[in-house]
Formats: sequence, structure tokens, C-alpha cells
Amino acid sequence: METHADELDGLEITYEDYEKGYGSPHGVARSSEITLWALASTPSRDAMANMAQAVQSPPQLVAQPAHYLACGVFGGMWSLPDRSHPSKALIEDELDRRFDYYRGQVEQRHWYGFWNYGDVMHTYDADRHVWRYDVGGYAWDNSELSPDLWLWYSFLRSGRADIFRLAEAMVRHTSEVDIYHLGRFAGLGTRHNVQHWGCSAKQVRISAAVYRRFYYYLTADERIGDIMQELLDADAKLADVDPVRKRAAPLDKSVHAARASFGTDWGSLAGNWLTEWERGGKPLYKNKLLTGMRDIAAMPHGFFSAERAGYDAKDGRMVNMGGDKVAASHLNAVFGAVEVFAELIAATGDKDFERAWVQYCTLYNASREEQVKALGMPHGGTNALRVGHSRLTAYAAARTRNAELARRAWREFNERPAPLVRPVELRGPAVLMPVQEVDWISTNDTAQWGLAAIQNLALIGDYIP
Repeated sequence: METHADELDGLEITYEDYEKGYGSPHGVARSSEITLWALASTPSRDAMANMAQAVQSPPQLVAQPAHYLACGVFGGMWSLPDRSHPSKALIEDELDRRFDYYRGQVEQRHWYGFWNYGDVMHTYDADRHVWRYDVGGYAWDNSELSPDLWLWYSFLRSGRADIFRLAEAMVRHTSEVDIYHLGRFAGLGTRHNVQHWGCSAKQVRISAAVYRRFYYYLTADERIGDIMQELLDADAKLADVDPVRKRAAPLDKSVHAARASFGTDWGSLAGNWLTEWERGGKPLYKNKLLTGMRDIAAMPHGFFSAERAGYDAKDGRMVNMGGDKVAASHLNAVFGAVEVFAELIAATGDKDFERAWVQYCTLYNASREEQVKALGMPHGGTNALRVGHSRLTAYAAARTRNAELARRAWREFNERPAPLVRPVELRGPAVLMPVQEVDWISTNDTAQWGLAAIQNLALIGDYIP
């Protein structure tokens, strides 16, 4: 008999999470559109070509980036492109190159198909000169580490149509194929995998409205609006589909109905409820949101309080279950929490929540000595995403107007210089056809580097070295 322990051993080897009964497509969706033209007679060839082009790239009403920025939409975590400083120009050029490479890979690697179009691959395989389309959890990305946010912020600041179209295709795909709309896992999404629904990690961090709301607010797309409403009670699934059931001790449900991480779980739910509040929906979700903010801020170490809390879906209460323990996870902030929490602070003015979040942003990348001084012990979070977390340091610097913290954020961003995207064309017997290769690239690194670059420029651009 295969047990969770056996499955975990497999996960350590293959990076593909398996659990019997969890790799089911029952409840995923895919929509198509049909456009009908009412004509008095058969159109000319030129007219037919124009109609085909209009179907493939329908006209889209947008505003200028400067107008979006002036409106203060999406939390003020972005700015317009600025090449006035040599270091800024280098970052802006690299942002453009990274997007251009991914746009080209869609065509070159044929990232098409009824179930696949709109998604991108997770990690490149330099040995075989292909993306790891068939290797464990390295294949389709399924929103892992927020490429959706990287694309949407890139569009907001540039107004580029090609970025919009790639982001649009991604939100359409991830909102339908990567989310369960009915059945056992309704409201949850699936972690990256060879099949979009193959991984047993069914989590709110993938289905989260933070990845959908940009498209909804920019286009008023009713389908995306309906999907975001489907997510409002996803917190009820935490009791039945515990995200850490294989890695943590069994939960005593006589004490806590469920448990939730501060970022990947509660941060994702917070984005769902914030969007509902913005849309004038039921007060229940606003109240759950404000309750969670209050409870987290009141815990002994705020966002460092043992990484997970007891959770009750009836009222949104978060209960400290770690005593005076301190813990952190490198994943908690990288699935939209940075962006959602900035908007929550701006919208509510909740000083206690802001204090707790600024503490987390200040200390995550801080030295061990600084962590011990503030928390009594090191928080234990890894440095795996140190560059991505530089934007947390930047946020704390901006909120506290701390120049030294701003300079520290840029040091964090630059201390592991990101390789530049410089595609090399491969021909000959190593490949079936000529390809443009960047042999080190991964979507995790691309998305997190891109978000850190965009947000650091916006928050602490005046301190760039």
C-alpha cells in the first residue's frame, strides 16, 4: 500500500506530487468563443482577411499607462518605465528582453492546444535543449510564483499590446483549466505539473483572484467576474484538503477546524475577499478579511507566528497555534501577498496590520543578528528567493522612509546578479529544428526577478546605486 510517506519520498526525487484520486480533471473547464458575422453577401477576400484578423486580435479599449498610474490602481506598486539613470536603463532593457523571450517561446515551442494555450513552462532543460515538458512538476507552470502578476504589471507600466495579449491568454487559461469549478476540489487550483490537474497539491494559492482581477478591472469581462465569485468560499476547503497534510503533524480538529498559512493560504483568500469588497458584494467577506487582519496583527510575532494558524471558515478567525514559536516560509510572500497586503493597508489604514507586515518585510532578508534581536530567535526562512524578497525590504523602506533600508533592498536585489537573457541559436544534431535557447532560465526566477525589478523601481527608485 502506498502511503503519504512513500509519496513524499517520490516528491523528493521527481518534484512531482502524487496522491491517489487527486490527479482528476473532473471540475476543470475550458471555454471557446465563436464570432458570427451577419453579411448581405459573400465577403471579398480582403474583407475575409480583415474579419479573421479582428477575430484573432479583437480591438481592446485601454487607457494610457500614465492614466492608470494617476488613478492609483493596484496598490501603487509600479511606476512608468524610466531610463534616466544607467542602472534603471539596464533593468528596463532586461525586463523587455525577458518578456520578448517568453513571447517568442510560445511560438517556437508550440505552447498551444485546447488545454495548454495561455500557460508557459516552468523550467528549462539545458541537456535536452527543451523545456521540461515531461519531467515531474517542472512542466506547465500553473501560476507558480506569479508570472501572471509579472505580465500584468508589465502591461500597466508599458501599455504594450503584445504583453496584454499574453497576459490575457494566461488569465483565460489559468482561470479555467488550472482551477476546479465543481466537485471535491471546487475553488482550489492545482500546482505545476505535466498535466494541469495532475499534482495532488490543490491550493487556494493557484486559484486566487489576485491573478484574475487585473483582467476583470481592465476589461469588465463577465466570465472572469463569475469565476472570482466562485472562489469566495474556497476557505471551507482547507479543512478537507489540508495543504500541508503530507509534511506536518495531523491536525487536531477538536481544537482547530483547519489551519492556514499566512501567505499562500490566507493571503490568497484575502485577495478573493478584497475583490468582492471592491465590487460591492456581501459584507460577510469584508468582515472575514478585517477579522483575519486583526487576528494576525495580534499574534505574538505577527506574520512570523509559527508560519500557520488555526482557521475557522465560519467567521474567518485566525488563532495562534504556535505559542511563542517563530517561523517563516520563502513561499508565503510570493503568491500575491506582497501586492494584496499593500492594497489592504492603503484601503483600510489598519496600523496594527501595517506594523506586522512591515516587520515581516524588514526582517525576512535581515541578518540573523537582526532577526534574533527583534524576534528572540532566527525565523528560519530560507534565502531561496532572496532577490524576490528584496521588494519586501523596499516596501518597508518606503513605508518607514528609511534610506538605509532602501539601500539594503538594492544590495539584496543585486547581490546575486541575475544572468542576462541573451538567447543563443542552436542548430545541428543537438536539436530537431533551430531554437533560441537561454539555458539557465526558469519561470520562477523570471517572474520573481521581474516583480522585484518593477516594484523596487517604483518604491525606492531614487536610491538605486
